[in-house]
Amino acid sequence: MPSGIILVADDAAQNRSVLHSMLANQGYTVFEAEDGATALALLNQHAFDLVLLDVYMPSMDGFEVCQRIKADSRTRDVPVIFISASDSRLDKVRAFNVGAIDYITKPIHAQEVLARVRTHISLYRHQRELEMLRAAQLDQLKALDEAKSRFVRAVSHDLKNPLGLILSAADMLRETGLTNEQSELVTVIERKAGFMLTMISDLLDLTRLTSGTPPNYAPTSLRTLIQEALVGFELQAENKQLSFAVYLPEEDAIVEVERHAICRTLGNLVSNAIKYTEQGSVEVHVEVASETFSIAVRDTGLGIPQEELPYIFDKFYRIPQPAYRKEDGTGLGLAIVKAIVEQHQGTIHVETAVGKGSTFRVTLPRQAKHSTKHQTESDSQT
Repeated sequence: MPSGIILVADDAAQNRSVLHSMLANQGYTVFEAEDGATALALLNQHAFDLVLLDVYMPSMDGFEVCQRIKADSRTRDVPVIFISASDSRLDKVRAFNVGAIDYITKPIHAQEVLARVRTHISLYRHQRELEMLRAAQLDQLKALDEAKSRFVRAVSHDLKNPLGLILSAADMLRETGLTNEQSELVTVIERKAGFMLTMISDLLDLTRLTSGTPPNYAPTSLRTLIQEALVGFELQAENKQLSFAVYLPEEDAIVEVERHAICRTLGNLVSNAIKYTEQGSVEVHVEVASETFSIAVRDTGLGIPQEELPYIFDKFYRIPQPAYRKEDGTGLGLAIVKAIVEQHQGTIHVETAVGKGSTFRVTLPRQAKHSTKHQTESDSQT
């Protein structure tokens, strides 16, 4: 036998009585309201599965009652069916515009009313079950994410100490007087241990960046920020016989950012540009607009195959082709860049052509935004 709690709101006692008897005989619990104010009061006191609402009632008509039901966060999801003697198309359109889910004209037919009541209560209950399931899944995902973060922090801490000892031992070995072959082996140890420490540091940074913690904004000179971020890269480019140029706006600007994070972003992009460019140039272009500023890193390097673009910001992803695997990399650099840009509520775009080079352009607000909404995008749907 069906079950559910239904509110019948109609100023005519006979109409309420007919509907009450019809629904109660089917196992529904029925409440009656003779006007809109009573209906709204009952809705605040009980969790209804359905409201059957007359259109024309004194003081407050059904349209206004429905609007108030839908405006209240506690009742807006409760389905409302209008029952009216009016067969006017305008009334029907207005009923649906104010949030009704159905419209039945009088005189009513019992089987039609019961069929629609069963259908809408069933849909409403399924919707609530889905919402509860979704909420439970979100809670579970949050718990799993927190567990993952704790695991990463714990494992990273446990790995850092022995790796530090390995590097110290390698340094001590060098002082004992090594043969050329032994020295080369120690260099391998240092390089691989250093690589592992970099990966651990990147993992910890990425975990922090994706934890929802807002940036530590501070007013910063853009010119000083860029100069600080690029220390050492000119020498790296020179060692590969690449030209390196930085183009700054004529006038300095004050921007609100987390200084270290933006330095990290620019450093990762320039490091990649130098790493994957064998000849030609690497350039950094900085532009300032009224509300934003942008940093573009251009290179004449390998470029990125179009089929790889959707994945380049994924954690641990590295382009599988041999030309891109000659250099060491954790696969976390661009993931960190994306996380920082998203945290600052900016955007990142990529333009690239294989064999011609790439341009990564980061655009950020000049003033800190405190909304949590943001979007990171690229020209190639990265």
